[in-house]
Amino acid sequence: MLIEARYYDKAIKEIKAYEEAPDKRNQKKDSQLDTLIEMCEEQQREKKIIPNTEKISFFSTLQKASLELAKILEWNIVTVKDNDNTYGYIELSYGTSWILSNSPQACKRTLAMLYESADQICTSVMDGQVVQKFEFELADQIVVNDEIL
Repeated sequence: MLIEARYYDKAIKEIKAYEEAPDKRNQKKDSQLDTLIEMCEEQQREKKIIPNTEKISFFSTLQKASLELAKILEWNIVTVKDNDNTYGYIELSYGTSWILSNSPQACKRTLAMLYESADQICTSVMDGQVVQKFEFELADQIVVNDEIL
């Protein structure tokens, strides 16, 4: 029995139809967008960003495990942590790859931790390779009036 769902294809068709339709909402959108930008800028000014040592330590451990994963599976890896310790990412790239039942458990655990722990994940195909970028927010954002976001 074959079960197939083409949600991506449907979404692309809807996006194209939306982009091709005349946009009568532009005038309203411009003023709404200006208001929204102003509100976001105000909220951003009220936030204080504090690096979280627990998140930084976990990310460093995950970086080391990912380097070992890439070595074992013969994948490319780029990993970056900003100097201000507020953001980091781990990017893996590879061609066709199989993770089999007899693959090292450490590899499976590291991949599972990347998927479970990342704040954002982007998967794309570039130059014939699958590229997966796992992004991590390493700081906490606190509103000046002490309300935690």
